[in-house]
Amino acid sequence: MNDQLAAFHSINRLKMTSTARKMTGIVAMAAMLNPLNSSMISVALLKIAPYYQISIAQTSWLILGYFLMTAIGQPVMGKLADLYGPRRIFSAGLIFVALFSLLSVWAPSFGWLVALRILQSFSNTALFPAGMAMLQASAAAAGTNDGKIPVSATGMISFTNNITAALGPVIGGFLVYFIDWRSIFWINVPIVMLIMTLFRLWIPREQSSAVAGWSVVSWRSQLDIPGILLFSSTLFGLMYFLQSMKNGPIWWMLIAAASSFSVLIGYELRSENPFINVRFLKSNLKLLMVYVQYAGTSFVYYCILYGLPLWLQQLRGYSAKETGLILLPMLVSGIVATQVAVPIISRYTYRRSIVIGYMFLVLGTALLLLVKSDTTLTWLLAVLAILGIPNGLANVGWQTALFTLAKPGETGAASGLFLTFRSLGSILATSLIGAVFSGKATTGSLNEVAAVIFAASLIMAATSFSRKLV
Repeated sequence: MNDQLAAFHSINRLKMTSTARKMTGIVAMAAMLNPLNSSMISVALLKIAPYYQISIAQTSWLILGYFLMTAIGQPVMGKLADLYGPRRIFSAGLIFVALFSLLSVWAPSFGWLVALRILQSFSNTALFPAGMAMLQASAAAAGTNDGKIPVSATGMISFTNNITAALGPVIGGFLVYFIDWRSIFWINVPIVMLIMTLFRLWIPREQSSAVAGWSVVSWRSQLDIPGILLFSSTLFGLMYFLQSMKNGPIWWMLIAAASSFSVLIGYELRSENPFINVRFLKSNLKLLMVYVQYAGTSFVYYCILYGLPLWLQQLRGYSAKETGLILLPMLVSGIVATQVAVPIISRYTYRRSIVIGYMFLVLGTALLLLVKSDTTLTWLLAVLAILGIPNGLANVGWQTALFTLAKPGETGAASGLFLTFRSLGSILATSLIGAVFSGKATTGSLNEVAAVIFAASLIMAATSFSRKLV
């Protein structure tokens, strides 16, 4: 009898492991939509501007609006996934991503395009936190890896994210060159259809059942609406202030954002179901540093992904397709580094992968400072290859740190907040590019951006050596 019971549990565990592998693949595919859509657009801005008869600076709202909604939506969707079941949140997110991407193709004005892209972003925010919550539930049910998400799964998802963030300008460049700028929106539809098909075929419904009802009372008590509104007003105020810097800073907006942030912290400390668990972050300095350092890493990379394509196209005269191809070395080295990161973390700790990654980030940004208008393409390709290495090593390290330090029952919310901080870094990067590249991109403006991200890289590298913080 005991042998039969053991055999039953063994077979069940094998089935769960197989399901977990399939689920990891699906979550990785879905999670790539956010970095893909955030980076593809960088090579399409020069086509969108004349179509709607607007300036290049105005097109930055397509990026800022996207990241603002990502920053707000990620923790909301993570909370919803934890409360009402990740499967239904994941499915709804996929459906609405496809819908708003398709509608963007027929946007009659630039304002409509910005609005639809914001809605596309909000839909996208469901996929990563809900997907990670499903993986956490699968690991707990299988009883493997102490009920935590395996490093191999984290590595695969990070690998996919890194690839698509770096490959976005390449894909976008080809789509814009061979079709037109609208194709960067409708390309989401076939990808979503493939993910939904595999999701329905491979993932059993009982894997992610809901844990709460959909009553209005539960929404109001569990979602912390005041916290969401305070967080949103803080981000909007900060973003508006940063955008105003190129024409003269609006200081009262910064003061309003700081005031809203202070009220947010005080409110969340007293809330029973906080939107952002400030009490837990206050008591867990390492987890807080995971978020802060990830924001800093994202800031550096999005400065490169948004600033360099503008410089290559406007100053060096490369086409969108050629610009995308020039960025390929960063993708390739990122792929290799991600594969190297997994055994490093498994054998040692996530900290070692992060430290090594930041050493390469300091080197790469230092070399970017030396780029001139007549710098050879070979040198530029070599610098980009170096910059791709930390994109693999550090990012896998931070994602592993997140799921090591976060509470198991709050995987969705922790994942959502993780990407919120990435969005904060991206908003800062977009604002910096908008302020420095106001007008036509120059080598001087590129060097200014390189100096800022070099300083940021030095600070993050120094912090990573502290065992109290990392």
